[in-house]
Amino acid sequence: MDKKRSRITYLLVAASLCLAAWAASAMPKLKKPQTLTPPDPVVFDGQPPKVVQIPKAPPRVEVVFALDTTGSMSGLIEGAKRKIWSISQYIAQGQPRPDLRVGLIAYRDKGDAYVTRFYDLSGDLDDVFQKLQSFEAGGGGDTPEHVSKALYDAVYRTSWTAGQAALKQVYLVGDAPPHVDYNDGFDYRKIAKHANELGIHINTIRCGYDRATEVAWNEISRASAGEYASIDQSGGMVAIATPYDDKLAELNARLVGTAIGYGKGAGAVHAKMEAGRSLSKEVAADRAGFFGVMGGAVSGDGDLLNDVATGKVAAEAPAAVAAMPAPVQAMDPAARKAWVDGKNAERNKIATEINALAKKRSDYMKAKAPKDSFDGRVEETVKAQAASIGLRY
Repeated sequence: MDKKRSRITYLLVAASLCLAAWAASAMPKLKKPQTLTPPDPVVFDGQPPKVVQIPKAPPRVEVVFALDTTGSMSGLIEGAKRKIWSISQYIAQGQPRPDLRVGLIAYRDKGDAYVTRFYDLSGDLDDVFQKLQSFEAGGGGDTPEHVSKALYDAVYRTSWTAGQAALKQVYLVGDAPPHVDYNDGFDYRKIAKHANELGIHINTIRCGYDRATEVAWNEISRASAGEYASIDQSGGMVAIATPYDDKLAELNARLVGTAIGYGKGAGAVHAKMEAGRSLSKEVAADRAGFFGVMGGAVSGDGDLLNDVATGKVAAEAPAAVAAMPAPVQAMDPAARKAWVDGKNAERNKIATEINALAKKRSDYMKAKAPKDSFDGRVEETVKAQAASIGLRY
């Protein structure tokens, strides 16, 4: 009996040892803990830590000109075509230099060739200028006009910068009051009030002496925290010849000549160069003054020198090299870079000469300009309202 028990005990112990050995072999092996070496201590050298300065975005000025283009407004429209560059030049002179975007709305009335023509905000001032050239006075012959539709487009169709980070202005310019009898859902009173809530100033400029227009224009400007002004029917935009026009027109042509179109934007740049060379000397002088302040030779995309200077494209990018003259393409990379730098230096030299003359021309014109003019009123209003975004004139 004792032998039997001993044998059973032996078998149980042996089985237990085998089971333990199997379990140990089946379990994953644990890696030996690594010894971590502490990092070297930081030695303070007495210098403050480096602070990375993130450049602030420039203040933005967004302006929409809503112009009555009926027959009675021919004088102002032609004047606006001449003065768009000088107005833009004035806005660009703000400190710090702003990012300027301009939109256009032409409006008439039901039954005319159109009620509104809308062109959204754009920083391409060459393109804005060309669109403004298409504005012609016609139609009308009766009052009122569909002012409410023009304001609707200005406030709700325009791609305004969200929030309050930009100066947002509408300039409503006309000589006739709004229709209030259409019942088509466009209500200038509601639109003006909502514009104020959106941070959009509607500044009204009455042309001529119509009393009903004066009342409506004052109502619109007050509701939207804007300014009201009244000017002569023609807009008071007298073309003032100066002793500096010829030279500035020449410099404008030289500046335009530094543009180099490349890639997909090449065709547009070449068209802008051609248009920039065909301006009257007064308008060419205004255009030169704008680019003297803003830099560049043409606005918009596609100018090789501007895009290289701003880091948008590398001088060695295939599209960039392909736009260069054949002898430059054959150069080594260092020589090509030197060529691009030299062209930019040439452009900057022209801009410096433009700025010196443009200042003298501006002073000359201010002494002879009429007190109440469309461009003068715009400049005064920009100066007053720009303080809200820290822009100084």
